[in-house]
Formats: sequence, C-alpha cells, structure tokens
Amino acid sequence: MNVTPAQLKKQLKEGIAPVYFVAGDEPLLINEVLDSIRSAARADGYEDREVFLANASFDWDLLRSGMSNMSLFAARRIIEVRLPTGKPGRVGGAMLAELAADPAPDTLLLVIAEQFDNKTAKAKWAKTLAELGVAVVVKPVSPEQLPVWLGRTVKQQGLVFSDAALELLAHHVEGNLLAAKQEIDKLALIAPDGQVDEDLVQQSVADGARFDVFQLSETVLAADQSRAIRILYGLRTEGIAAPLVLWVLAREATTLASAHAKLESGMPMGKALQEAGVWRSRQGPVGQCLKRHNADSIAYLLSAACAADKIVKGGQQGEPWGALLELVQAIGQPQLQIRGQLSA
Repeated sequence: MNVTPAQLKKQLKEGIAPVYFVAGDEPLLINEVLDSIRSAARADGYEDREVFLANASFDWDLLRSGMSNMSLFAARRIIEVRLPTGKPGRVGGAMLAELAADPAPDTLLLVIAEQFDNKTAKAKWAKTLAELGVAVVVKPVSPEQLPVWLGRTVKQQGLVFSDAALELLAHHVEGNLLAAKQEIDKLALIAPDGQVDEDLVQQSVADGARFDVFQLSETVLAADQSRAIRILYGLRTEGIAAPLVLWVLAREATTLASAHAKLESGMPMGKALQEAGVWRSRQGPVGQCLKRHNADSIAYLLSAACAADKIVKGGQQGEPWGALLELVQAIGQPQLQIRGQLSA
C-alpha cells in the first residue's frame, strides 16, 4: 500500500501494519512521518525499539538475528533499519524482502531510505515492501507549496502570522525546511501573545535558504529570473564552487543550442529534444525555454557560455560570478539580452 503523509494518519488509526517503508530526501518531513508511526505504535503496545544503521559495511545477518530474538523488555517491539544511501545492496534487498514476506510476530519492521530516486523506487526490494506493507514516500516541498506548509506549521505552534510576515519567512528559509522549523520554534518563544508581524520576522530570522545547482537549472529554464539570481548568489554565499555551477549552466546552453539546430533543420520539437539528449521528464521545461530563443539569442548564449568558461577557469580576466550571472540571463531571458546587446 502506498500512502501520502496526509493519508498515513488514517491508515494508522485502522491498525498498525507489520511493515512500514519511509523514503525521501527531506529529513524534517521524514522525521515527522516516523514520529507519527512510532507514536501510534507505542499507543498499541510497541514499547521496545532497536535501530540498525545499514551502511556499506553492515552485516545483514545481525538484522536477521535481531528479528529472531525475543525482546527482554516488552511484548511488542519496533525494529528500525536506516539506509543512509537509500540502497541496501543485493544482499540487503533480498533480506528486507524476505523479512517483509514473513514478518516476525509482535514486531514492527520500519525501513527508512534517507535518499530516494526513481531507480530505487523501481527496485524489487522497494516494490516488495510497498506491496506487503505500507510505503510512505516523502516529496520535497516546492516553492509554490512552501507558504501552505509554513501556514500549517505556524498554526500548529499556536502562532498567528500576518501575510507579510509569512511571505518574508518563506523568502528567508526557502529550500531548508529544517531551518524553517527552527525559526518557527524560536518565534513561538519570543512572539508576544503569539502574534508575528513582518518586523519580528526581520529581527529574528537568519537567512537559512539552502539551494543546489539543479534548482538553479530548473529555475533558469522556467525564466524565473529574480529567483534564479537569488539562488545563484545563495550558492556563492554557501561556498559552492563556481566550476560546478558553470558545468550545469553550460550543459543547458549546449543542450539548447543542439536542439535549436535540429529544429532549424525541420525536426519536430519532441524529436529534436530527444536527439539533443533531453530526458523525457525535462522535455517540457527545456522545450518552453527553447521557444523563447531564436538564432541570434542562441549565438549570444554560446558566446556567453564560452566567456564564462574562460573566466571561471582562469583563462580570461573577469569576475566568475558575474559571468555566471550573464549566462543565467542569456538562458532565461534571451530576447532581453539580445535587445540590450543591439542597443549598446
């Protein structure tokens, strides 16, 4: 059974399953799901808990022995298996599938994948856990969903935020839910009568936004320039190496140029994107970005990518992050860049 975190509460009320599989890349949301399962299990008499960290050197026979041994302290127990990489390996995968197929009596098997991708989701062991138990895949909160998540979280803390305060908090903590929760907890302690306005957030909240280069890529393709610029300089502040950012942006530039050349030859959009090596899941945003370009903007884009490459790698004088900014703009707002070039 596959359920969302919101559906999990209903499932837990119907009865504790012998196997739960919790997976995702957002630690805070994963911990919230785990807390719900543990709390419901404790209320149902699962008083003992044993945790196994299944890293690369883990001996899976220890888990088999742990499942076989009776608890000395409680009639019911929870056996947690944490997968730091999200992958148990061949031996571990077979072991988890075997234990899920024949669960030990009075034992709740809780498997936690702290990293999760499409390849893992398709693995036989993961499918088996979902089929024989309850699987909860935790998805990251998107920028569009963040205000809703924040609103629900502050309400649970008994806080009342003004619209401006909530918007400012979202701006500060975007990309880092753990920082968001910490800031909300702090505001709960200092807010007079639980009322939070924009000034209080401004005084209290440090900028905890955390981004990665792939968020930058997605945002640039979507032509969200203000957010793209914020992410770019967030990466700089966090000490991300400029060559890594260059690699991601240059990849988008060459992909767009390759697909544009195929379109110019008369190839349909879908085929052009496929031939340019664009994954099916990315063809929508890349295609929309491509529609904003023409021959002049593609030429300018390649020139900006070449210049950024030389500057970032030290082959030409210039400010690396300034060159990356120009490349961001060349990808996301091509016509604006061309107009500026022609008017100069």
